[in-house]
Amino acid sequence: MSMTSNDLRVYRTRKYLKKAFISLLEEQEFYKISVQALTKKAEINRVTYYLHYQDMDDFIEQFLQDLLDEIETILMAKYDAPEEPDYELNILVTFLEYISANSHIYKTLMVSKSIPYFTPRLIELMQKMILQDETHTSPAFQGSDIPKDIAAWYGTSAMVGTIALWLGEDMPYSPHYLAKQMVKLNPFFPKIR
Repeated sequence: MSMTSNDLRVYRTRKYLKKAFISLLEEQEFYKISVQALTKKAEINRVTYYLHYQDMDDFIEQFLQDLLDEIETILMAKYDAPEEPDYELNILVTFLEYISANSHIYKTLMVSKSIPYFTPRLIELMQKMILQDETHTSPAFQGSDIPKDIAAWYGTSAMVGTIALWLGEDMPYSPHYLAKQMVKLNPFFPKIR
């Protein structure tokens, strides 16, 4: 399905606003960013902004939700081929490659914590996905007497913390290498070859 010229304008406007917002986040706290500053940086007028968003809170909410939706799409891919060898490792590699490709955004959000409620929402998303996963294949997970919620808390906190530190250290390891090490460290992942 092709985009209409109106769809392209909407896409382009939102893209410019997101790019301007990240740039402003690198300079100041999110609560200090005004609609006026954002639209000036994005080089769009305020009328156009208000066609898409009610206020800055609405913009920030949609901005964060878009990021979380992208992450969820990547992580949900594991349900498409769970019988594939090392599929969980492959999903983690894809996820880390996405984070790496968008490191300017995630470093701003996870390392400088410019929007303090992003990381808890990311952890919540990942925990929800783990807790809803009835097909988890790890023998360590299935044979464990550890409640699934505690395992989810542990696993997601360790993963998000490791990613934040990796970003903070300017990603000294490739996404594939880091993913492989994270899988080795986590007893609830299937053992990799």
